[in-house]
Amino acid sequence: MPDFTGLLQTTPFCRLDKWYVEYYLNSNNLDSIFKMQKLSTLIKPVKRRIKKAEYDGILPVVSKIVFKTGEIIFRKEHKTGMDLLHVKKGDLLVSSINFHQGAVALNDIGDFVCSTHYQTFSIDTETVMPEYLLNVLRSARFISTVAGLKANGIKNESGYDFIGGFEIPVPSISEQQEILKAYHAILAEADDNIAKGNRFSDSLLLDIQSEVSDLKKQEAQKISAADSIMQIIPFTSTRRWEVGYILKEGCLDNVYGSFKCKSYSIKDLQIESLFGLSVKASSTQKKGMIPVLRMSNIVNGEIDYSELKYLPLKCAITDKEPDKWLLKDGDFLITRTNGSKDLVGKAAVFHSKDVYTYASYLIRYRFDTATVLSEYVNIMFMTSIVREQIAVMRRQGGGQYNLNSDEIGAIRIPVPSIPEQKAIVDKYYSTKDGSSIYYDNAYKLREKAASDFEKRIFS
Repeated sequence: MPDFTGLLQTTPFCRLDKWYVEYYLNSNNLDSIFKMQKLSTLIKPVKRRIKKAEYDGILPVVSKIVFKTGEIIFRKEHKTGMDLLHVKKGDLLVSSINFHQGAVALNDIGDFVCSTHYQTFSIDTETVMPEYLLNVLRSARFISTVAGLKANGIKNESGYDFIGGFEIPVPSISEQQEILKAYHAILAEADDNIAKGNRFSDSLLLDIQSEVSDLKKQEAQKISAADSIMQIIPFTSTRRWEVGYILKEGCLDNVYGSFKCKSYSIKDLQIESLFGLSVKASSTQKKGMIPVLRMSNIVNGEIDYSELKYLPLKCAITDKEPDKWLLKDGDFLITRTNGSKDLVGKAAVFHSKDVYTYASYLIRYRFDTATVLSEYVNIMFMTSIVREQIAVMRRQGGGQYNLNSDEIGAIRIPVPSIPEQKAIVDKYYSTKDGSSIYYDNAYKLREKAASDFEKRIFS
């Protein structure tokens, strides 16, 4: 027989301040050795509303809060179709729609705006440290508790009454400082492993680069005020309306001149290139949907197939081209825009027998494999001979760094024979695990930092 004992639970009458029974039957209740306090005693709503017609387009607009990292991502364009909220430094920003998935962030950036699908709160800093509060709200235990209720359909959006009703452990400020100190000690160890992995990777890439280029690591060339003012530049040279670009372009002569073999531009090597799909993806896969790779799936020159989103298959095909936006094994993907100047132009090679598509911030390239291997191109894109070209070509706008297809097509790489390329690829993949060990350690340490934090505050 079914076990109905779960229905025979009791709770103090003084706690019955919610109308939905599921709140009290939720098995994910939080317990702690520390005093529990309702969020409503720690955060207060702050509404600095800006009417749609009053928005002047100066402050950046929030696009999303990344679930995994809590990073705030801004829209490429400063536009809105609805009223906005003004977010100030120190505010707690919460996505009303995705609160149950950890879409919570602390504004340590400065002034910006967000849609009314977000909420902003001030924090009682005399009682709780903002970083401590953020870590609790983004902890797996807390998110699981919220999701256990949200899944039962309280509302589509989490309001202040819902959010404020949750209790969290609140140690004294000195205890919070101690907990965060231990947390940061483990994160510092993780960062040290990342640095070691980067040094190992840089050394390997420099060694590989030396096989096809004489370029040495050097200091960036400085352009003095005298050099940058009152110069005469032929009109035929003004391919872009940026004087800075025209002045920097000459700095690439030393890169091109370092090549030990014949060089080709990406445009010369490609047989096809295509921008990805600009279609809103879903975090859950339903029937007829396929995974879509996004710029966040390209990590350290490889594709991370975790944390995927999905699109209907019909979005990626046409009647005339039934596989137009479907990826094939060996496809080369480049990130054409990113908020970080060091990540724009990051690339990876797709390897899978499964059906995948890709998003609009990526460009797919297919090369003439009789001349160049995708894996070789990918390795070159991690070396300074390409990164220096990207540094010159990238443009900034709307808080994002961008490369268009013409600029990517103009990137030049030295191209030795196919056997030599295969040898370079084999050398890279047989050696790179040295850095992977450090990166794996860093990942485990970050997981440990989060886990230890939870164990310390939840019993």
